[in-house]
Amino acid sequence: MKMLKKLLAVVLTGAMALTLFTACGGNAVNDKNIADALNDIVKSSVAAGLTKDYTFKPRTDEQAMAKAIAALSEAEWNTKGDGNNKFSGPVMKILGLNEGGKNETSHFVWCGAVIADEIGTTGQAHNVMNNILSQKAANADKLTGKEPGNIRYIGTALGTLTIHGKQTTVRFIVVTADAEDPQHPGKA
Repeated sequence: MKMLKKLLAVVLTGAMALTLFTACGGNAVNDKNIADALNDIVKSSVAAGLTKDYTFKPRTDEQAMAKAIAALSEAEWNTKGDGNNKFSGPVMKILGLNEGGKNETSHFVWCGAVIADEIGTTGQAHNVMNNILSQKAANADKLTGKEPGNIRYIGTALGTLTIHGKQTTVRFIVVTADAEDPQHPGKA
């Protein structure tokens, strides 16, 4: 009988551990979660009269760019350090912002990384809004007279960066929006 109780305790412990791991995997943050949280932030900002209305949608093109950036070494990824959302050559090429690149003059492009450890979807979304999207787009100077479209496409990928001397899990974010003529919204 004692052996049966011990066996039952081991089986129940294993089942509880499996449930815990399953719950973690089921609640993992993904592009759709981040997009939904960003949409909630925009809705509350619109209601407060702080911004115009626009919508975030996850898209595979942006996710592919984020994954390619996450795969770079830190030396290849690092920005030029001037705080104006300017990137190294490899990142510019991935984003299509290099000379003649597919996004150079057709889409507004924002890119950056936010800490992903222990802050969840809402925390990551707030960091994206405050630290990446609050800056002008990386190619805004080439899009004079244009405005970002109302649909903002987003893609993310997890990676690591050294922050304060410690390897830290970060979420690389790429957001694009069509460059539109403000006189004729919906047209480039």
